[in-house]
This record gives sequence, structure tokens and C-alpha cells, in this order.
Amino acid sequence: MTSEHSFFGDRPITERDEDRLGRAAFADRIATILVAQPEDSGIVVGLYGAWGDGKTTVLNLLRANLADDDAVVVREFRPWRVTDSDSLFRGFFSTLAEAIGASLSTWFERVIARAWRWAGFLRWVTRLLGLVFPPAETVDTLLYQFGKLAQKGDSVRLEQLRDRIVDLLGRSRKRVVVVIDDIDRLDKHETHTLFRLIKACTDFPNVCYVLAFDDAVVSKAIGERYGGGGEASGRSFLEKIVQVPLRLPVAAREDLRSLCFHRIDQALSAAGIELTESQVGEFVAAFDRGVLSRLTTPREANRFGNGLMFALPPLVGETNRVDHLLVEALRAFYPEVYEVVRENHDAFSGVEERFSGAEAREARGVELLEPTLKTMEKDQADAAKALITSLFPRLGGAYGDSGYGREWLPRWSEEQRVCAPEYCRRYFTYSVPQNDVPDSEVAAILALAREGDGASLKSRLVPHVHGAKAGRLIDKLSALEKTVDPMAAETLAIALSGLAEAIPNARSLYVDQPAQAAMLISHLLQRIPRGSGRVRAGRRVLEAAEPLWFSAECLRWMRVTDKPEHQDSNTFSREEITELRSCLVQRIKVRVAEGSPLFAPDVRQESGLLYEWSRAEGREVVQEHLVRVFTADPEQITRFLLSHASTVWSDDSATPQVGELRADQLEHIDLLIDVIVLAHLVREHCTGNFDEPEWRQDEGRDPGERLLEQFMYLVDRRIKGGAVSDAGGKAEVAVSEANSGGVQSIPDSRA
Repeated sequence: MTSEHSFFGDRPITERDEDRLGRAAFADRIATILVAQPEDSGIVVGLYGAWGDGKTTVLNLLRANLADDDAVVVREFRPWRVTDSDSLFRGFFSTLAEAIGASLSTWFERVIARAWRWAGFLRWVTRLLGLVFPPAETVDTLLYQFGKLAQKGDSVRLEQLRDRIVDLLGRSRKRVVVVIDDIDRLDKHETHTLFRLIKACTDFPNVCYVLAFDDAVVSKAIGERYGGGGEASGRSFLEKIVQVPLRLPVAAREDLRSLCFHRIDQALSAAGIELTESQVGEFVAAFDRGVLSRLTTPREANRFGNGLMFALPPLVGETNRVDHLLVEALRAFYPEVYEVVRENHDAFSGVEERFSGAEAREARGVELLEPTLKTMEKDQADAAKALITSLFPRLGGAYGDSGYGREWLPRWSEEQRVCAPEYCRRYFTYSVPQNDVPDSEVAAILALAREGDGASLKSRLVPHVHGAKAGRLIDKLSALEKTVDPMAAETLAIALSGLAEAIPNARSLYVDQPAQAAMLISHLLQRIPRGSGRVRAGRRVLEAAEPLWFSAECLRWMRVTDKPEHQDSNTFSREEITELRSCLVQRIKVRVAEGSPLFAPDVRQESGLLYEWSRAEGREVVQEHLVRVFTADPEQITRFLLSHASTVWSDDSATPQVGELRADQLEHIDLLIDVIVLAHLVREHCTGNFDEPEWRQDEGRDPGERLLEQFMYLVDRRIKGGAVSDAGGKAEVAVSEANSGGVQSIPDSRA
């Protein structure tokens, strides 16, 4: 059984039953040729093929074939890291002698060699003794002279060794098959030296050679030394040495495909992944269309399998299985294309935006890929395009397929596709990004919700409601909200409501995460059948909400319209909302008793509590509260206006600024406190130009002072009976936050 840590080594097969590419018959034919050579003769067989084609596999099968023939001895000769030709020749002769059980050296030469080694050892002793015992220096000198004499006696010339091995081979009845593999991995000097050796020894009796190498690589290396230079000269030299040049048989496409699929099955099994019949069909179709033409060697199949062994286990359940296989296929078989996609994945995921009346633009991904695809042959480029478009439909329109709009994004996200922007990065980082929430974690959260274990659920949610993760958690749960079990929906809604304090609430032009969370809670409550059970769940949500303003935020999304034709979008009826609002007001009054003003400039939703209180009990009650607050602490007047001002972002800054107080905001304030009453409080407790106030955009002024004067200007216009409007059109105004002061985006039912 293959574990997730068992990779496919680049190990050639050694047994016939492992042969998936039909190489055994080819190896058998080579064995037949070698055995059939006449006595005392030899032959040089060249086995040509590119790296990864399976040359070593054929050599292993050849050894297995000859293993049972007592008349044949197979020996591998390794010429690696032999720097000089003398050592190479001596090593080769020794290999041949060992193969036939003979010795190249005489009895005397072996005795001399041992004496030489002993002399060298004794000299270490005499040198040390000579430091304190002078006569030992004489002994050391004699040993040195003896060592030189012994060394001279042991230096048998190569010619002598050659004659000896030829004689030994001629008298032996054994046929020696010398196998030399990976010759194409030698450096140029080593290659030259090795072929000099082979050329000098091809006439040895009963010796056959099988040389495995990439003939193009070796021809270039040899051509630089012999002939006129270049690959052609090298091939001419090889033709004089290699008597039987054999090209490794081309592996049948279906055999390589079968081997590759076997590796895929092993990787899937190790990761504990099982594809459905539909997924298998989808993958095979895309593989055959976009990958098969690039699968040419067994090594490529193994490398692809190893890529899957590494990439699949960390993301089990977190990616689309078919897409993950195909992305790894892109990496293994089109590495140059993969790098373009990996470095620019935002340009490939998602869809192209369409603007009314705008000139059609080519997808950015197409532009990025074009330089790479131009370097490939047309059929290969077409195959790469087919693979890319199966992964990234965004490019389909440019490559002749139909286009895709934004309506496809939810489906791709649900299917965890690589073309979904929120999932794409996972495929290229081998992990779930730190600011994302694993799908397995979402499943665990829903499981706890189904069990009704609110305490455990909140503990599980806590790590995911902080920072950027909060938005991703809300998005993922929102995508599943229509399938959540009613009991789980209630438990989850209450738990989220109680954790709203942790949800980021920074002012943003585009994202309002608390509002998104409140919408999710409202939609979850819709999973509970209408009636008292849903109302009870809604009350529990409002009671659990922390901070308190989030309770008001939830309430405003529980009923979003009064239009009869859209009542299905409301979670509660008008009467039910009134009942729930009374529950919220009880909490509001507790806060008021604790001294809370119920508004804050830095929390725009806080003033929503005042509006809900006003709807429940009327403006007079809220106004009485505000007058007490402003009288006790006049600075609260400025803070109140700041909490209602718009927020603006300039083109050259990402930091929001306090915007202006507009006429429509004056109307919202009037729902809470009579603006005439508030104007009297401003004149009594604040300083500024209130006799002839102006509505000015003065960036240099203190925002509080500016808002006080703008407020008084708007009130003055109302008192004088004129149309209440601001002077916003007199100057260039920066982009303004739509949800001004947490009030303008109030649904129709709040008016």
C-alpha cells in the first residue's frame, strides 16, 4: 500500500512482471544477439534514447535474461570521477579479471605491493622516533629507499596488463557482457577517455559491450575532440565503435497513458481521495485533450505522480479534485505555461468585467500567455490552450469558446474550482492561505451547529471571526445558508451574534462586514419555519448580540422591504418586527441607565440604537435622552454630529476622512431630536459663526467646528422657509461612503 509520503523514485524496473511498456521483448532480443556471438569474438551494442526513456530498465531486463546462463557473466563498469586514462584502463582491466575469477598481478607483485604498504606504515613510526633517537633516522632513510624500489616493482605497464587480460580472457570459457550506463552524464573529458578505452578494447576475446546513452548528447561531446567538430563528426566516430546501434523502442501512447493513470491512482489512494465516475470522465477528457501529447517518457509519468503525491494530501477537501489534478499536470507537462499562470493567477481566475458601451478587451491572461505559446509548435500550443481553458473559462471567449459572466462565480466557488478567485491561490501555494478559512473547518462548524452545542460552536468560531478571516467565513457560510438545517441555523445565528465584537468594523468604501454578518444571520433565521419558533430564535439573537449596536444591525436586516411582491425577502412580518424591537429597547434602556449616549463617531452603527428606540417609543423619549446628554456634556453635541457625517476617501489616500453634513442627514437627525432644539443647544454651549453660518468645505478647519457651522447653516435655511439643501455642488467632493453615519442605507421599513 502506498502512503502519502511514498514517492515514485526514478528507479528503473528490475522484474519482467513490472514491465508496462513492452520493453522485455526488446531486451530479450539483445540477449539473443550477445549469446549468439562466435567464440573468442565480441560486439559493441549501443542503446540510444533520451533521458527518462527507459534505457536502464532495458539493461535491468537484459541482466535478468542472462542471469540463468552459466556461460555468461554480466558486469557493470562505472567510469565516474576517474580523472586520468591510466586509472580508467587499470580499473577496466580489473573488472574483466574479476568477472572471470582471475588476477592480473603475479605472486611477486602482490608480495611487493604488501611490502610497500608496510614500509609506508613503518615510516610513520621511524619519523616520530627520529625526533628523540637519532639512529632511527637511518632506519627511516632505508625504509624510504625500499619503498621506492617496491613502488617501482609494482608499476606494471598498461601494455603488460592488456596482454595479461587478453590471455586470461582467451583461456576462459566465460563470455563477459560489460554494461556501461548513463554515459551521457559524463563530462566531456570523461566521455572522450571512456570511448578511447572502448575503442582500444573492442578486440578482446569473449567480451561484449552494451552502452546506454543519449546519442545526440554524446555525439556533440565527442565531436568537439574528433573529426571536424560538431555532432556530425561525433556520430561518425561512434559509427566506428558501435557495431549494433539500437534506438530504444518508442513506448506506445496507450502504454504511457496507462502508466501515468496508474501513478495517478496511487497518488489519489495515498491521499485518501476517490473520484466519482463523472469526475473520472471529466479528468480523462481534459487529460487526453491537453496533456497526452506531451507524455513521451515513463520518467514524465513518474514525475507527474510525485507532484501529485506532494500536492494532494495537504488540500484534501479544500480544492476541486479534477482541477487539482489538471493544475499539477500543467506544472509537470507545461512548466513554462504554469509559471505564467502561477505568477499572475488573478488574471486567469474570475471573469472578464463587461462595461456597457465599452470596447471589447482581450483577457489579460491571453496577453500574458501569448509570448510563451508562440515559442511552441502549433499542436502543442493548441493542447496547452485546451488545458488552460478547461481550468480557466475566463479565457474561453478568446480561444473560441463561449464567454462567462459573473453569474458563474458562485457556482465555481461552491465547486472549489481553480477559476474561483477565492480558491485559486490554494492551488499554487499547496495550502489554505492564512487569511482564508479551510472548507473542512466550515464543515466542522456546521456539524457543531447541528448538534446544538452553542458553547463549543462559539469556541470553534472565535479564531475565524478576526481580521480578514471574518469576511471569508461569512462568505462561505452565506454560500451554504440555504441548505443549513433549521436547528443548526438557529444555533449558528445566535453564536455569530454573540461574537460580533470581534468582526472587523473599520470604515470601508466597499466592505461592511458587520452588515454582511447581520444579513447572514437574518437569512439563517429564514431556515426556521415561520411562526413562534422563528420569532423566539430572533429574540435570542437580539439578546445575545454583542456589542449592542449589532442587535440593531441584525434587526434592520430582518425586514428589508414593505413591497407586497417582495415579502419573501423579509425574515419577519411588520408585527413580528415590532415585537422584536421591544426586546431590543429593553436592552437599550439598560445601556442608557449605565450612562451610554448611544452614539459614537468611530462606530457608525451605534446611532442605529437611537433610531430603533425612536421607532418603538417616539422621538420625544429619544430627544429627552439626548438633551440630558448634551446638557451634561456639551462636547457630546460635536460628537453627535461627527457620528452622522459622511465619510470620504480621496484619490491619493486610503485613510477615510470626516465628510460633510448634508441636507438629507439633517432629516435623519430630525427623527431623533428636533433640529431647532438642537440648534438652541449649539448656540448655548458651542462656539462658532452661528449668526451668519456658511456651508463650506474647508479641509484646514477642525472637522467638529466645520460640522457645527454646516448644521447651523442647514437649520437656518429651514427656519427661513427656504429649500433645505447643502452647497455640495459648489466644490469638487471626494467619493463618499454610501452608508453615511449608519443611517442612509436603512431599508424602506425604517422610514
